[in-house]
Amino acid sequence: MTQRLDSSRPDVTVLLDALGRGEPAAHDELFTLVYDELKRIARAHLRRSGGGMTVNPTALLHEAWIRFARSDGAALEGSAHFYNVIAQAMRQTLIDLAKKHATVRHGGDLVRTELTDRIEQPDKPLDELLALDEALGKLRDCDADLAELVEWHSFAGLALNEIARVRGVNTRTVKRHWAIARAFLGDAMRGDPTAVTAPPIA
Repeated sequence: MTQRLDSSRPDVTVLLDALGRGEPAAHDELFTLVYDELKRIARAHLRRSGGGMTVNPTALLHEAWIRFARSDGAALEGSAHFYNVIAQAMRQTLIDLAKKHATVRHGGDLVRTELTDRIEQPDKPLDELLALDEALGKLRDCDADLAELVEWHSFAGLALNEIARVRGVNTRTVKRHWAIARAFLGDAMRGDPTAVTAPPIA
């Protein structure tokens, strides 16, 4: 499937192809091209975390890039997939930090917290971050396409009309799917026992 993004986000398809061919300069060229956009995504992740973590956006970006560099970049299917993978690396970094801090907070062994000098009164934002991650896992178990929609829109920053183009459907359909996903996540985060299945999104 050809994945297209709007003009505000660099299209990295050519460089991903070069990466897949094993061209040594592709990683550096890719990083230079997308640096500003990835910094914007990093800032969005930190805002979404509720301000509980004093993590530097640049450090978060670089940690995500390290995780990406360790993965198989050749398996990426296009620009949208690339941005989603990076955004997920950023989210997982924050989740890991939240889990480490939760271990310390609840009497576990001290764990060195990376990428941050301190975590300021984080109980609510970090707990919400962990609850969202758990809810997203439940959604993925029920409907992987809905979970992917949440990841693309909420974490990778793709607009709903961009997702519609990538998926080859109209924007109204994606908005309907987004409403279903939000309702499921809301129920799951509130501990609603009925939030165990999601309607099919066909």
